[in-house]
Amino acid sequence: MSLLDRADSYEPCTLYPEEAVTDIDGNVRTRPSAVGIPARARFQAQGQSGTSARLAETQSTGFGTEQVYRMRPPRQLEQQFSQLGAQGEIEWRGERWSVFGDVVRYNGSPNTRHIELTVRRR
Repeated sequence: MSLLDRADSYEPCTLYPEEAVTDIDGNVRTRPSAVGIPARARFQAQGQSGTSARLAETQSTGFGTEQVYRMRPPRQLEQQFSQLGAQGEIEWRGERWSVFGDVVRYNGSPNTRHIELTVRRR
């Protein structure tokens, strides 16, 4: 067993994978699904240029702030997280977070391979 699979470092979250829908004009578009899937993942603050890595916040125009985290699922749930899609969302600690970018795969040894996603607070 890898240190990446330690159960005590994962927190509960809910996945809302991307789904395709047809609008009233007949156009197909994507959105987060209405039904969530319970899961768990490890969340780590992602450092950004010009900010504290601990806070992982950048100040945008006005009073808005942006928080960004890396999300790592346990290996047995990687398939579920891989299917989130660019329009997917998660709910973590009572807040909705948007998936930012694509899944990043780390292909090392069998004990260290994993996937990672970046999430931003909506």
